[in-house]
Amino acid sequence: MLLAAATLNHVLAQNAWAMQRLAPLAGKTFALQAAPLPAITFTIQADGQVKSAAPGAPAAATLSATPDALLRYFTVAPHDPHLIRILGDHELGAEIGHVLAHISWEAEEDLSRLFGDVIAHRMFGFARHWFDWRKQSALSLVTATSEYFTEERPLIAKRSRIAQFAQEVDAVRNATDLLETRIRNLSNRPDAK
Repeated sequence: MLLAAATLNHVLAQNAWAMQRLAPLAGKTFALQAAPLPAITFTIQADGQVKSAAPGAPAAATLSATPDALLRYFTVAPHDPHLIRILGDHELGAEIGHVLAHISWEAEEDLSRLFGDVIAHRMFGFARHWFDWRKQSALSLVTATSEYFTEERPLIAKRSRIAQFAQEVDAVRNATDLLETRIRNLSNRPDAK
């Protein structure tokens, strides 16, 4: 818990605007939960930083999501608020969610303190390119899979084919209605008996 608060405070310190936004909420307690992991509870301090909440302290708001939903929420822009469930004080939860979604970790700056500017810049560049490559690879895989199931092995129908099928069904229905009307008219004719 202390490590979580220290980590969050480190990132908050790199985003002065976030600490200014949290400062008016001093004394309020919130929790972050990535189910099935236990919730981590924090109390906001007067300077906008956080500390681990006292054991057993109730959270006024809990931001809850699955680990993959949290990862998507914090890494994909624009942030989809439906991925995070807020329990308790919704205004407090929404404010905490906004701050957490918009703070940024200056990883390159932290790495430069450990390894020097040049190595940190290269490490960060490598990590950024690797992350971009993985994201592009995942997108390419999804696109290729979609094309395979719509073009090569049509298990999934294209929108245009569904619309065409619906038009054909409507045409058959109209033709059937017209035929039924003609049969009814023919059977009601006096000379048909």
